[in-house]
Amino acid sequence: MATDLIDEIKAAEEKAAKNVREARDNAAKELNQAVADAEGRVKEARQAAVRQFREKVQMAERTAEMKARSMVAERETGAKTFYANHRDKVAAAASWIAEEVMVKYGRG
Repeated sequence: MATDLIDEIKAAEEKAAKNVREARDNAAKELNQAVADAEGRVKEARQAAVRQFREKVQMAERTAEMKARSMVAERETGAKTFYANHRDKVAAAASWIAEEVMVKYGRG
């Protein structure tokens, strides 16, 4: 009877040790899986953030390009208007300068 009791105790201890090993193995597997899932989510989040950043930069570039084209068109219109308004004055000023130079330095 004592032998049976000792055998039962040893069997229970072995079973308990086996259960502990299995529990540790399962816990390690679950932990590794959780870490892998977390790393995957972090990677996906990082990729999404980079993609959003890239899209925002592209949108800002398009907006800036449209503003720049609008500004250039405005300035071109303004320059053409200025040129049209002052074309005659420039010719008169150039003629006056030429006369002044010829008077001061001679004609030949």
